[in-house]
Amino acid sequence: MRIRRTITAAAIAALALTACSAGSDDKPADPSKLDDAASFACDDFANGYKAAQTQQARIDLANKVNKWAQQSGTNGIADNAKVLARGSEASAGAWQIGADSFAQACLDAGWKA
Repeated sequence: MRIRRTITAAAIAALALTACSAGSDDKPADPSKLDDAASFACDDFANGYKAAQTQQARIDLANKVNKWAQQSGTNGIADNAKVLARGSEASAGAWQIGADSFAQACLDAGWKA
């Protein structure tokens, strides 16, 4: 019986610690502002956009951008990165729409080139 109480107490303590650490993520207090993940995604996009001339290069860039973007809490970054990814696998026009949308989301959040 004493072992069971010890295990239960340890489990409760572990849950409490997990709950406390869950609030220390990188989400901005204001989701209209750029968080670190969004900044990295926008930087990667800006650095790779001109070189993404082939469909494979566009797909690779969209995948790189999405690794960061999907971790962001900044408004529009994750959603527009998904649009970028879909556009990378479609026509050049779809890529351009996705690229323009993602770039605008970055600028709207305060990203600076």
